Amino acid sequence: MPTETQPTRHEQERGQILALFAGGLTLLVLFIGLVVDGGSAFVNRRDAQNDADIAAMAGGKIVRDFYVSNSALRSPDVYAAIAARMTANDCVTGVGTPCSWSAGYIAAGEADNGNVSNTANSPIPAGTLGVIVHVSRQPRTYFLGIIGQTNWQVAADATVVTYKPTSAAPASLLPIGTIPPNPFVAGQSYVLTDGAPYGPGAFGWLSWTGGNATGILADSICNPDNPALTFPVNLPGQPGAHNGNAVRACLDSRIANGGQVLIPVFDACLPCNGNNTSFRVIGLATFILTGYDASGPAIRSLTGRFVGTYNGTSVPAGLGGVVPPSPGDAGAPLQLYR
Repeated sequence: MPTETQPTRHEQERGQILALFAGGLTLLVLFIGLVVDGGSAFVNRRDAQNDADIAAMAGGKIVRDFYVSNSALRSPDVYAAIAARMTANDCVTGVGTPCSWSAGYIAAGEADNGNVSNTANSPIPAGTLGVIVHVSRQPRTYFLGIIGQTNWQVAADATVVTYKPTSAAPASLLPIGTIPPNPFVAGQSYVLTDGAPYGPGAFGWLSWTGGNATGILADSICNPDNPALTFPVNLPGQPGAHNGNAVRACLDSRIANGGQVLIPVFDACLPCNGNNTSFRVIGLATFILTGYDASGPAIRSLTGRFVGTYNGTSVPAGLGGVVPPSPGDAGAPLQLYR
């Protein structure tokens, strides 16, 4: 009877090597895919953010012009301004990298105020402060297709508002506490925080929610998200000096912008023992941030130039406390935030 031929040891080893080579080659391709395709996704995410920023500024300007100088403007004018910027940046269906966008109106308190309509003669909704633009891009992959990942989904948003403040300007209250001298002098620079009086581990950062993660602090500096406050009010401290890249990047942006910000002023910390510190905030002061000391392992202090005292006894949340600009109000700002 015929017998089966068993593979030789050499043939077995060769089969194992081929299997290892195939597996290694697959891992190598996947690694290259993460680098190349991931890099492509990052670039497209940046492009999407640029598209959203530029388009939101264009749409927001039409909203501002509607209030200030041209009440005949309508929603299709806002739509056309946004669409023109998207077309200029190749964010058009069927052109280059697949890209799509949508836009809506924003009212006080960051409330949704409806879609930006392209229907003839449709009005800009009452109470509109600005626009939010959403951009989505779907860049193809080059290597990750071997595992079924044929494209990435990247998205970005940008919001632009125009307003006339009735109390505190939006996006200006930062979670940075300071003890006032008696009195503040306009135009003079002050050290806003230095950690020394507040107990071990404290610094003078505040927290709106009690969270003390570096990312939470960075978000509140870049995109202020304070709740409505009535003074005096006790706010938890945010332990630690925090020198994360995101915190420094947000401070750098504030300093480079040179805009005015509101800084909470407190007269006591109850108790003053670091992790459990609670600050008694009695009001707000307007400053222009000018620098910080990061010579140690963490930010050691912040400095700012005093502008004036905020006289209100409360501050609204988010975009509260603002109304649309008035006709002829040339000073009405356009503010971009994300």
